[in-house]
This record gives sequence, C-alpha cells and structure tokens, in this order.
Amino acid sequence: MGALADELDGLMEAVLERNERWPRLGGQLDRLCEFILDEGNGRCWRRCANDAVTRMAAERLREASARSLGLVEKMRARQVYARERDADLYTALLSASAREEWERVRGRRGAKVMFIGAGAFPVSAITIARETSAEVLCVDIDEEAVRHGTELARYLGMKQTFRYTDGHLSEPEFASAATHVFIASLVPEKLDILRELRPRVRSDCRIVVRYGNGLKSLFNYPLDPGALTDWRTAVPGRTGGIYDTLVLEPRATAYEWQNSHFIASGT
Repeated sequence: MGALADELDGLMEAVLERNERWPRLGGQLDRLCEFILDEGNGRCWRRCANDAVTRMAAERLREASARSLGLVEKMRARQVYARERDADLYTALLSASAREEWERVRGRRGAKVMFIGAGAFPVSAITIARETSAEVLCVDIDEEAVRHGTELARYLGMKQTFRYTDGHLSEPEFASAATHVFIASLVPEKLDILRELRPRVRSDCRIVVRYGNGLKSLFNYPLDPGALTDWRTAVPGRTGGIYDTLVLEPRATAYEWQNSHFIASGT
C-alpha cells in the first residue's frame, strides 16, 4: 500500500507539470478500485486489518487516492468544457449507480438536492439534475473544484438549476428545504456534518451517505453506523460497489414526537 501511495504521489506531480498526463493517474485509480473489489484481497485485509502498520499505510493510501481523484476530476471537467466536446459524449459518462440511488430514495421531479463533497466532476449530481429537473446545490471546500464544476455546469446549460457553494451551512434556507442530501464517500467528517444537519433538515429529508469500511476504506472514508443514533435507516443499504451506501431519515426526538402527537390529536 505504501508503494501504491508513492506511485500516486509521483503521478500527481507529473500531472501538475503537464496536465495531459492525467489519464495515467486515472488509470492507476481504476486499478486501485479493481484491487479493492477483489475478494481475495478482502480476505487478506480481514486477517491483517488490526495491525498498526497496516492501518497507517491504509490511511496514507486513502489520502493519496482522495487527492488523486480530486485532481483527475478537475482535468476531466476542463477537458469537457474547455475543448467544447459534444455534450452527448459527456452524457455517456453519467453514472448508472446514481440513477439506482435516486430510484431507491424515491427521488421525484421538483426535488431540492444538496451534494456535499461534490468535487469538480459531479457525475451523480448532474445525472439527477438533468434527468429529473431537480434543483441541485453542490458543496465543496476546494475553490478550484468549485470553479471547474461551475464552468462544467455552464457549458452543459444547467446554470439555472445547478450551482455550487463552499459550505453545507452557507445557504440555510436551501438546507431546510432540501428533500435529499448526498454525502460523498471522500468526505471525512461525515458524523460532524450529520450532527449539524439534524436540527436543520426536514423531517422527511432523505440523507444518502456513501462510505467505505474495511478494504474499501483505501478509497473511501469509513463510517460507524452504530454512531448514527439520531437517524433511522429509511431503506436497506447498498453494498457490492466501490463504496457502500446508507439512506437515512431523521429519528424523531421525544419532544418532536410529543409535539406531532399533540397536533394530530387536536388537543
């Protein structure tokens, strides 16, 4: 894992020197995904996951893969909008998994969707915005990713319904009206974000959390489902891909339950 992290670091330096080298970095990330999905590697991971050296190497590789993916997404976005490639070619890249997730959370037309950790090449967000006419707010703290993503949305003619901001609490009115919130797998502080969103989102808002535990943590930040005491699982989680997914809804507090019961009873 240490050697792979070194290779990713070296490829990133090469891309920064000459941007056209980015496909090789993307190819290395594809190989990392294949490594993660290999069942034999999963068994090996389970045997040595508690080793301190292994955990440190895994954390380093995850950081390198996160930086690499961020850089590749910026290069991909720029390739689409700067070269004015046919939008149909870009459409071919849209994610089937995004459509599946949207169907599983009962997404509907006219929805208001927030994507936290969207990155510069937000395939899932654009898929949903284009196919459902949802209003989409992408969130990313990387200013360069925001710039590339905004240019990509403008090129695709989505400026009116698709935009970026630099914080999930920077537009409180949107957060309180959101019907769906997606949290990307490469967002490290998932529990903190969920804690901040809990008092702000609608009671029927569905939160889609992408994460990766075990071997998948080499390319995703992990999540402890047992820590989600303020949330309930709305639909069964999705596993089997490069990341796993939980679909959550706010769990009503005792006060909220009593208040809703009081209103319903008319007393």
